[in-house]
Amino acid sequence: MARTISCLLNNIAPGLNRILNKALKTCGPLIAPWLADIARVYFIIGYYLKLRRAIITFILRKEGKVDYLLPGSYRPIALENTLSKILERVIADRIADTAKEYTLLPQS
Repeated sequence: MARTISCLLNNIAPGLNRILNKALKTCGPLIAPWLADIARVYFIIGYYLKLRRAIITFILRKEGKVDYLLPGSYRPIALENTLSKILERVIADRIADTAKEYTLLPQS
């Protein structure tokens, strides 16, 4: 968990919980054990799925487009829950580590 927190980018907009990545990185080593416990409980009670649904999407105009009536003239920006992003990355890392350990994927 601490490794995942330390890899977060600093200048990213916070999600609904308004927790900045920079704040998590500053407190990461101290709060990582508690976040791991919270993550375990989230999965036991099924709360993680509710976190994943809490996403706000903003639509921004792309600079210099000739016709703003075309959908390609806009860029969607998704603001996810910060803790949800951390949990997602931890899960992805664990799946990747397990796949490597048991050679579940073909050599490429």
